[in-house]
Amino acid sequence: MKTFLTGANGDIGNAIKLKLEQMHYEVIAPTRQTLDLSSINSIDHYFKTNADEFEVIIHCAGSNNPEYIDTLDFDELIKTQTINIYFFFRIMQHVLPAMKQKNKGYVLGISSLYGTISREKRSAYAMSKHALEGFIQTLALEAGRYNILANTLSPGFVATQMTRKNNSPERIKQMESKIPLGRLADAEDIAEAAYFLCSEKNRYISGQNIIIDGGFMAGGFQEQ
Repeated sequence: MKTFLTGANGDIGNAIKLKLEQMHYEVIAPTRQTLDLSSINSIDHYFKTNADEFEVIIHCAGSNNPEYIDTLDFDELIKTQTINIYFFFRIMQHVLPAMKQKNKGYVLGISSLYGTISREKRSAYAMSKHALEGFIQTLALEAGRYNILANTLSPGFVATQMTRKNNSPERIKQMESKIPLGRLADAEDIAEAAYFLCSEKNRYISGQNIIIDGGFMAGGFQEQ
């Protein structure tokens, strides 16, 4: 199936790309130079000059720069919302009409545990992920009659460059101690679930947020 994927340069996005290609999907994954997700002109120009029809849309691009609310620069807040949700909305405005005509499709937004809970210094990121989940739920309602299934996938703590950037080694060990399975997820764990949700194996899951966290949200976050 022809797939449009954002964020393929990240660890999770790249794992999703490799998994889909392994399953013989045709994956279009523009680089930042080709598609600037912080520029609406770039997005509009891209889809005017690349008028492809897609069966699968996966939004994995994300920005997460932790800062306390009272010291968060407003421009950084807007940048996070823009990359994580606003311009995904714009992308869907471009591709949805053709998906409706095909009467088939899958849309997946890569969210986060912070779309359900939060943490200090995650206001901008949590806001964007809550918005992403709300948008996907609305999309599932509006597009379901066209046989388009839309979901979000919420990874817990994953062994990625972003995790290492935002957390010290000591903090990562603390995270692992609170995960019932005792380890961070691998990016491939997320990719397997993404493939299922965007494959013909998924016939009836839509409007849902699937959490992949090794049991953390089931109680592993509590003090032992």
